[in-house]
Amino acid sequence: MADEQQGNAVSAAFPAPPPFYKHFTPQNLSHLKEAQESQSLDQIASVQQVDASRSNSFDLPPELRCLIPPEPPKAGLYRNFGDSYNVIDVLPSLKDQGIEQLYPSPPNSPTTTAADGTKVARNFDRAFYLKKIARSLLLNFLELIGTLAVAPEQYGRKIEDLRALFINAHHLLNEYRPHQARETLIMMMEEQLERTRAETEGIWKMKEKVEGILAGLGGGEGMLTVEDSKEKARAELEAKLKAKEQKQIWDVLKSEVGS
Repeated sequence: MADEQQGNAVSAAFPAPPPFYKHFTPQNLSHLKEAQESQSLDQIASVQQVDASRSNSFDLPPELRCLIPPEPPKAGLYRNFGDSYNVIDVLPSLKDQGIEQLYPSPPNSPTTTAADGTKVARNFDRAFYLKKIARSLLLNFLELIGTLAVAPEQYGRKIEDLRALFINAHHLLNEYRPHQARETLIMMMEEQLERTRAETEGIWKMKEKVEGILAGLGGGEGMLTVEDSKEKARAELEAKLKAKEQKQIWDVLKSEVGS
């Protein structure tokens, strides 16, 4: 009953975290470090590389054994949100799936004859076979229409032919997935590189602009020193006093003339 409940918990759409997560505490981690340091150097290396089957051989409390990570699985299946996946993700062949393969495998691709008479393996052109399958799909569809018009009860064979053609085309496209992933990654890295270069160029331009402003300020252009400011203020004050004195003289002259 407990195993059944555990299996249901693992295969659930949103499984709960494993119960041993409660052992990952700072105290347990410090205890594990102390236990590793107390061992010899060889034993420390073996503890760091030990898998789950060998962890019990060490004299560790149960709450510390689960803190030692196991080795990554190299084969078999793993479950993720209720579905099973192969550890080594390999595209199964059509033959393994019990489906007739309508195009040659890359090792058995046709050869061409060179000028000296030797046979040279030709590159496997998947696009060429995809075009052939597309033409065959159109032809078989037209034949299906004719069969439905003449003998509708014989449609099953053409349906199977169309199914085989579609599966072969889909399998050929799936063989491009690694190339697509590689090219997508290259494109993303190139975009990131271009974005970084643009940001770097913008920073350099702003740096040159700021340096130009600072150079202009440091050279005395458009900026007065303290002595210059005092001299300018003194000259303005003297000009105001002189203008006031001249105004008073004119006022006296006007009063004398008017009397």
